[in-house]
Amino acid sequence: MMQPIISVVQQKGGVGKTTISICLAGELRRRGIDLSLVDTDRNGSATSWAEPGRLLFPVVSSPILEGRARDWVRTINQMRSQLLVIDGAPNDYSIGAAVALADVAIVPCGPSSLDIEGTIQALRVIDNVRARRPTPLPVIIVPNRVDPRTLEGRQIADELPELGEAVGPSLGYRMDYVRAFMEGKSINTYSPGSLADGEVRALADQVLRSLPPRQRNGHG
Repeated sequence: MMQPIISVVQQKGGVGKTTISICLAGELRRRGIDLSLVDTDRNGSATSWAEPGRLLFPVVSSPILEGRARDWVRTINQMRSQLLVIDGAPNDYSIGAAVALADVAIVPCGPSSLDIEGTIQALRVIDNVRARRPTPLPVIIVPNRVDPRTLEGRQIADELPELGEAVGPSLGYRMDYVRAFMEGKSINTYSPGSLADGEVRALADQVLRSLPPRQRNGHG
């Protein structure tokens, strides 16, 4: 049986895919899960985050090249970790390949109208993949960089459930996430016990509950 795969995808860049991928992986590693993070974006944001060598899990650069998804899948199938977190690139081809292998898909969404439109486009790609999959694919939309003091921050809580997928806990607009990147750490090692750390723990709880029962054993 292949290891469970969590794919973090969005059609729009700059919505926090890498932040969520790194911080979620850090929290799952804290829970004793042997995992690897796969950076599929040629810009290499996750790879850059890992450069100081302070993450407690490996980050592997493996871009998804147009027309080469089968080669990429072979690479993923050769990886031997208990779980994989895939940080997807912001394009339809990469999204399709990443969610085709996924057991859970996470779609970060910021509070702007452009972020919401990118989320809608990503969900269209996911639905196309779902139609060809033999197994269901749970999707969690994660409100990210949310400031409840702004109108946009308050509205996103009402808008995202209308997209028809599960909505995860909100991640706030917090400097701890930025500083964790600058330090090359995940949030649970940079600021344990902080509000940001609590947000990521709540997301990890929901992700683990969303794994199929056969994959959940040993991870819950």
